[in-house]
Amino acid sequence: MTDSLTLVQKQRAHLQDAVDALGGLALTALRRSVDCLERHDRTLAAQIVAADAEINQQRRLLEQECLVTLAAYKPAGVDLRAVGACMELAGELERIADYAADVARILLKHGETPFPATPVAAIAELARTAITMLATSLEVFTDNGDEGRARAAVAAEAQIDQAEHAFIEQVLEHMRTDPEFAVTGTELLWIVHDYERVADRATNIAERTIYVASGKTLELD
Repeated sequence: MTDSLTLVQKQRAHLQDAVDALGGLALTALRRSVDCLERHDRTLAAQIVAADAEINQQRRLLEQECLVTLAAYKPAGVDLRAVGACMELAGELERIADYAADVARILLKHGETPFPATPVAAIAELARTAITMLATSLEVFTDNGDEGRARAAVAAEAQIDQAEHAFIEQVLEHMRTDPEFAVTGTELLWIVHDYERVADRATNIAERTIYVASGKTLELD
C-alpha cells in the first residue's frame, strides 16, 4: 500500500510540474502580448498567435495524462482532488493563453498606427497586476499551498475590477465626444477585458488550490 501511495504521490507531483510548465507558456504569452501592445510590435504579435498552437497541444497532452493517472493509479482523497484540479487547470491555462493571442490578433487587425499612449499605459499596468496574480497563484498551487496563501495570491482582484471599470468609463466618454474614436475605443475595451479575465482565472486557480488542500469549495471573487 505504501509503495502504491508513493507512486500516486509521484505522479501527482509530475502532473503539478506539467501544470507549472503550461502555466509558464501562458505567462510568457501574456508578457509578450503586453510588450507587443506597448511597442505596437506587429511581428511579435504574429509570433504570439503562431505559438498558441503549441499551448493548445500541451493542454491536450496534460489532460490525457490526468485521465491515464485516474485510470491507472486510482488516486483518492487529496491526491484525487489534485489530479482533478490539474485537469481543470489545463483548460484554464489554455484559455488564459488565448487572451494573449486575442490581444495580438486585435493589434494585427488594428493596422500600422499605434494605439494612443495613455490608454495603452493604463492597460499595461492592469495587465501586469493580473499577470503577477496568475504567476503567484500558480506558484501556490504547485507548492501545495494553503488557503491563506491562495487568498493572498489573488487579493488584487478587486483592484483590477475597479481599474477596468474606470478605464471603460474613460474610453466611453472619449467615444461620446469623438465618434471617430469608436473603432479604436472598442478594440481597447476588448483588450482590457482580456487582461481582466486573466485575473478572474487566476482566482479560479486559487480556488482549486484551496479545494485540493482542504476539500472546501469556495468562491473568492
